[in-house]
Amino acid sequence: MPSIRPLLAGALLAAASAVSAFPEHASAPDAAALSRHLEGRVFQVALADGTSWRLEYKANGYFFIDTSRGFRSSGTWRTEDGKLCGGLQGRAPACNEVRMVGDALYMQRDGGEIVQYVPR
Repeated sequence: MPSIRPLLAGALLAAASAVSAFPEHASAPDAAALSRHLEGRVFQVALADGTSWRLEYKANGYFFIDTSRGFRSSGTWRTEDGKLCGGLQGRAPACNEVRMVGDALYMQRDGGEIVQYVPR
């Protein structure tokens, strides 16, 4: 019977690498500033599990997502003070907390992981 220790160690390492706190000195942007930061731009996001996302935000309120696992979809987006809200086709819309440090944007995913939006 194979040992579960390597699997457990790998799971613990993945959990430890997930960031669950916003960077020090990060602040919540107002809705207008967040919209200006996103509109017409493409971002890369790396998740703790090794998956990556390509996100493209259009000024007309639509966004597109392509993932390294082959998932592709689109939906609508909007901003609130300190929040990025959106919904993919066929899914209920939701809002996620965001913070910025300078020009760097961070979002807290539903599971608590903090990811950085890196401009492409």
